[in-house]
Amino acid sequence: FSSSLAKSLSASSLSQGQQPINLNNEDEKSLLLHPTALSFFSQLVPLISVFARHAPHQKEAVVAALNHGGYRTLMVGDGTNDVGALKRAHVGISIISAPEVEAKQRNASDALSQMKKKNKKRAKAGKKVKQQRQLFEQTLQQLREAQEELDQVDLGDASVAAPFTSRAVSIKCVKDVIQQGRCTLVTMLQIYKILGINCLVNAMVLSNLFLHGVKQGDQQLTILGMVVAALFFFVTRAEPLPDLSKTRPPSSVLCAQALISIALQFGVHLISIALATEAALVFVDPYDPSLVPDGPFNPNVLNSCTFMLTCVSTINTFAVNYRGPPFMQELHQNKLMYRSLQVCYAVLAICALEVFPPLNDLMQLTTLPNVEERIVEPDGPLSAVLIHIAEVIGFPFFIFWLMVVDTVLAFVAERFTRRYL
Repeated sequence: FSSSLAKSLSASSLSQGQQPINLNNEDEKSLLLHPTALSFFSQLVPLISVFARHAPHQKEAVVAALNHGGYRTLMVGDGTNDVGALKRAHVGISIISAPEVEAKQRNASDALSQMKKKNKKRAKAGKKVKQQRQLFEQTLQQLREAQEELDQVDLGDASVAAPFTSRAVSIKCVKDVIQQGRCTLVTMLQIYKILGINCLVNAMVLSNLFLHGVKQGDQQLTILGMVVAALFFFVTRAEPLPDLSKTRPPSSVLCAQALISIALQFGVHLISIALATEAALVFVDPYDPSLVPDGPFNPNVLNSCTFMLTCVSTINTFAVNYRGPPFMQELHQNKLMYRSLQVCYAVLAICALEVFPPLNDLMQLTTLPNVEERIVEPDGPLSAVLIHIAEVIGFPFFIFWLMVVDTVLAFVAERFTRRYL
């Protein structure tokens, strides 16, 4: 077989103007992995559904041919003869080989499934139920013992060659790897989006405050940093859904959907913070000697308004960009994340409406004034319109509704990109 294959490949190489294969120096393994052979096998291998009774180098050649043909390969192996193919595959999974323990676990699993079927078909009373429970507990105990024995089995060469090792005796681990991989990929993509939007928002806010000689307080930045760190931790606690979806996650954070989503969300936050700044400037004396970029922190209306809008923008990035189905559990199922977001929104609403003044003092927020207390007059039509709205509903309610509008528009922007891109 090797001789005839080498002759045909050598003839094919000559016809393509390549260097002919040296029949004396090529063994079967290197012959199967020759570039000309891979080009030939990459067209032949996809036509075959089942490969059986393969030597180790033949397994490696099949995986290499699939890779050469542009496929993404996953190899599951349990022994030394699978090492080459495990290394060649894009994803290698090693499973433990222990025939005696596997048989014990398989028998216990079969008995357990049969007992479940019988219990569903007919309901028994009295002593029968007690006997069934005893048998059920005994079977579960056997299954646990088999799993404990399997955990004590030493890892083999396949585990060294493969990046993933499963102590289960079935190929169900393939589904677990794909589920966890998709969930991890989606989590990382949403983390990159959150970081990108937050960096843009913070850069804009800090630049804007610096131009007006205003800064943010140490307590404000500390509280915001702790909240962001906690939310990042809770994002990673999301679990994958039990069923695989036909939809594939984006392969890169630089895809059109992610970039457009970041641009739209940042545009929403930019407009909201710009409107809050425009409305707050009429309460700031431009000749105030405390407005020094390198001076001590002095809370004022501009600082308080921009800080609350920055906080709600940061919280919105976590709530809006949470991916959810079909790759991970719903937001309300991630209890820690869901409850934390609710608490954050409630605290921001209390601060904006000044319901509990000690909380505003803790956040280093100044009291939001009435419109009649403005220091300078509006210098443009936009500022005049904003001040008129604030005069009608009250300045605290104006900031509160600006935060609500920012949240709603951010959700709309993200839903639009997910649906149409």
